[in-house]
Amino acid sequence: MQKFIVILLLILLAIPAVKALFIPGGFTSHDLTHHVIRQISMDKLLSEGQFPPRWSGELNNGYGYPVFLFNYPLPAMFGEVFHKSGLGYVDSVKAVLLSSMLISVIGMYIFLYALLRSKLAAFLGAMFYLYAPLRFLNVYVSAAVGGALALGIVPFVFWAILRGKTVLGSVFLAALILSHNVTALIFAPLIILFARKNLKIILLGLGLSAWFWMPAVLEKQYTRFDEVFGNFYQDQFPSLQQLIRSPWGYGLSHPALPEPGDMSYQIGLVHIGVILVLLSRIKSDRLVVFVLAVFALSIFLMLKISLPLWENLPFLSMVQFPLRFQAISIFAASIAAGLLIKYLPFKKILFFSLLFLVIYANRNHWHINQVFDPGEDYYLNLKTTSTTYGEHLPKWGKIYDSPSPGKLEFVSGGSQIRMLEDKSHRVMAEIESTSAATLRFNQIYFPGWELKVDNKSYSFEQFDIDAGKHIILAEFKNTLVRNLADGISLATVIVFLYAGYNKRFDKWQKSVA
Repeated sequence: MQKFIVILLLILLAIPAVKALFIPGGFTSHDLTHHVIRQISMDKLLSEGQFPPRWSGELNNGYGYPVFLFNYPLPAMFGEVFHKSGLGYVDSVKAVLLSSMLISVIGMYIFLYALLRSKLAAFLGAMFYLYAPLRFLNVYVSAAVGGALALGIVPFVFWAILRGKTVLGSVFLAALILSHNVTALIFAPLIILFARKNLKIILLGLGLSAWFWMPAVLEKQYTRFDEVFGNFYQDQFPSLQQLIRSPWGYGLSHPALPEPGDMSYQIGLVHIGVILVLLSRIKSDRLVVFVLAVFALSIFLMLKISLPLWENLPFLSMVQFPLRFQAISIFAASIAAGLLIKYLPFKKILFFSLLFLVIYANRNHWHINQVFDPGEDYYLNLKTTSTTYGEHLPKWGKIYDSPSPGKLEFVSGGSQIRMLEDKSHRVMAEIESTSAATLRFNQIYFPGWELKVDNKSYSFEQFDIDAGKHIILAEFKNTLVRNLADGISLATVIVFLYAGYNKRFDKWQKSVA
């Protein structure tokens, strides 16, 4: 009963943070439209039987895009649950944002209670994790659904590691990777440090999510990603002053040359305050040193002084925005808030004072900028790449501005095209031509595509046929990397099922002995 009351109180105090998500329709933001388009794509790909979902034949104006081969799929999969329950596409995405906030505050409470063994400390730390400028930046300014959901899952990963729950820990780690691979990368050193005595959690988590991250990493070489984002971070370092205090806005990120209305880079004065108090008032122990060191490292990685590291550690360029390391700052500050309650006197006075301050300090952050509600048809008719720069296009591809005339078209000659199957990953047509003809398959080539005419392999995109009837079959198949990745994930699931069966069998033997 007590646990239920605590969770109820956490949810009640979270209402101000999420109430703007109940405003009907969408809202202006950096990425909400992208995520609605991905939600529509996820619904279509799953309905077509494409699993794992990887290639959308409708995006990029009908010329195709490897949308979920490289973009984290779990937010849209989670959103599909809401969509199948009756919500529209926009509301399904908003429901994921709402869920990310609620599960984060509950997860942080559970983790901190396991870590600090104090309900007051865990409760306050959970509120600090929720009421942080970065959290509202993710939801209301950027609508970064993946980053928001990932921060909701992070506390559960650490809780499972702390409690030695191998199966749950690996599932939560896999969910983190599938929610936002960049957030998983940022937290990876801390997760490894926490799990150093139980590395099975990491190995199994990587195995469960291999079907996504292995192709995303190993097939990135075919895309324009490095060309677009290789040096993107260079002008994205905020100053120390901006981290301490910068105006709240809904614009883009230009920390080097700020413009009126730009997004804010602030960590939060109350969050910085608890770190400073922890530094000055509490005798050092391993956890305190850990929290302070992690906070300091996160600040360092957000400042331009860390540029040599960004230039020499290749994986850092994948983070793109140094500000993303603020997730570590907020995580550390939330633990720090809990430590203050645990170790300092006048606990209840301190608890209520800090609780009031952290909510009050963020009172101007939990709002949308403007309602944007053009209706579902607006999003259904958008066929963009669902990414800002089309960075996952193959190096030989391009962004198309006008709609494709169809998956197949005659370039010369020809008579009739009868579509037998028209899915993103599989297209079959019967062609009838009175003379020799040239046809074009209107999908950008990406490794995995195979095109056959009458069961004979043909060159991709444009090809010639003789007069008569022909069957054209184009399929987006797995590469060796994708087959290996899928196999690893399947093998990991089998390991889980086998281990679970053995555990139940052992319990049954004991019960009948």
